[in-house]
Amino acid sequence: MRGIIDYAGLYPPASLSLEEAITNFVRYQDDPEKWMLARFIIPARRFPELSHLAERVFPSGRRLSFSALGRGGSDLDEFLGNIDLDLVDINDFRNAHVSQALVTMFEVVVPENVLLNQISSDDLIASVSDVLLVDDLTPFYEAPFGEKWESCAEVLIKSIQKLEDVGFKLRTGGVEAYMFPAPEQVAWAIAAARDAGVPMKATAGLHHPVRHYNKSVNTKMHGFLNVFCAAVLAHARGLSQMEVQSIIEDEEPSSFKFDETGLSWRHLSATNHQIAEARQNGLISFGSCSFDEPREDLRALGLLK
Repeated sequence: MRGIIDYAGLYPPASLSLEEAITNFVRYQDDPEKWMLARFIIPARRFPELSHLAERVFPSGRRLSFSALGRGGSDLDEFLGNIDLDLVDINDFRNAHVSQALVTMFEVVVPENVLLNQISSDDLIASVSDVLLVDDLTPFYEAPFGEKWESCAEVLIKSIQKLEDVGFKLRTGGVEAYMFPAPEQVAWAIAAARDAGVPMKATAGLHHPVRHYNKSVNTKMHGFLNVFCAAVLAHARGLSQMEVQSIIEDEEPSSFKFDETGLSWRHLSATNHQIAEARQNGLISFGSCSFDEPREDLRALGLLK
């Protein structure tokens, strides 16, 4: 679980101010579990605001890592115009804080009407990725969640498959029940990205280790142990979509076991080497508005001291 959590304190249900969230992120750098922490998630348009806080909150002698969220757009022209605006904000911030900040990732939702348009998806993803990669940003593209999500995601994964150092972003929840994909959708995405050789990251709804019913959103929330163990075992064991789905749906914490050699779920296992390989080339991290909840739950399960 090294570097598994991208801290997204700006987003609901935490919805912290930028000053509160970045202060937390800086404080977490000194926590015993800092090895679990990766990047700070921030909209690219808020980098100017962060620059004003930097002198007061950034630690001296330490470089913080960031992932920028793109503005996106409702159509192709707006999407491309906003990519330009995002890059201006990112590079202005980088230039102002060369020794204090490292912006390595760019995440953006691709408009549905672009993904479902035969003419442009491949060319668009390739050309935008070229621009981002030249700027030392690893892009992760998200399909808009809704009725046509699977069609959009399939097009997107196929477009990304042809490129290097480009990934797919899977939304795994939100603040309302309809924002949570079904287990079969999560399983499909994991299997499809695995088959295409496309790295993934996940976002939203993964505050807790194991799948469970949550009263506040009136639905079952996916567990990050379920999702990541499913992805690791899908890579290590070549699991089918149905087998992946079985892991996603498991609500029994005792099904997941860890020791010095690796992990296991029921009768399936993966070595430490296979875990590292799947984390690097498969599912790399997830965004969470809380860094405390995942740690507290892992302690309660006896998986973290």
